[in-house]
Amino acid sequence: MDYMWAHAYKTFYRLHDMATDWHEARQMCESEGTTLLIPDTLDEMENLKLLMSNMKAHYTAIFVGIHDKFSVGNYVTVKGEPITGTILEFLWAEGRPDNVNGTEHCVVMTREGLFDDRPCSDIYPFVCKILANETMYNDECDNFDLGYATHQTISGKCYKFHSEPLSWHDAYLACKLEEGHLAIINSAKEASIVAGFLGEHLNSNIPDPNILYLGFSDLMFPYQYRTITGQTLEEAGYASWSPMKEDLKQTKLKRCGAISRSGFLEMTYCDRPAMFLCEKVINSTAKVS
Repeated sequence: MDYMWAHAYKTFYRLHDMATDWHEARQMCESEGTTLLIPDTLDEMENLKLLMSNMKAHYTAIFVGIHDKFSVGNYVTVKGEPITGTILEFLWAEGRPDNVNGTEHCVVMTREGLFDDRPCSDIYPFVCKILANETMYNDECDNFDLGYATHQTISGKCYKFHSEPLSWHDAYLACKLEEGHLAIINSAKEASIVAGFLGEHLNSNIPDPNILYLGFSDLMFPYQYRTITGQTLEEAGYASWSPMKEDLKQTKLKRCGAISRSGFLEMTYCDRPAMFLCEKVINSTAKVS
């Protein structure tokens, strides 16, 4: 009900006047089943300038779904599409992008309807957008996120694999914003299935492409590995660790949980970006097989 319908563009928009950083803005839109704003036409830009007039006066711009975080100077949308050769390429303000101090990798749109590169950690309002023909409800998983799906051999859960790496804390937040949580393994069978997701998603451009963040850590109780719901791993149903031993110094620095391609649990550095798996329980009375 918070979305505005623009009949001329067959599009729904929502202005989030509560400012935040670019990453959280993106995650909040995706948790609503929409996308951080990517303008399509010059006419739409004019319409968006009117929408921005509803912002608080001290805000000068909004975040849009464009960045060059993968390759400096090569701007792409949050859908992975390059802006080169599109109308978006011609919407930069004069002298922009300029990547001041090498820190400006996310894009805002000013009240004048022009793009500027700014640090992703800056705080701005943002707009979420979805085309009318994309508004589909995920009946299987009881949400609006079509990225979630059940697995034929696991009952009571839907999964969403995130191949774009985040820190453990940001992964936790991303799953939470999608009204799910970082996946918790409940059986050896499920561990095998989850490890198989890694085999289906190869990404060699991240610090460790062989692990997947899960919903456990020892952040609440040092050296007591518990799931984000408070269970011990044994209580959750799966506690098989990698047989590889690490020295004590390394172990103390690794506080967040993951699973390897071999299906064993591992502890890793919480701030090291990795792929991750979200899950949504769709029937709390069903037992994971």
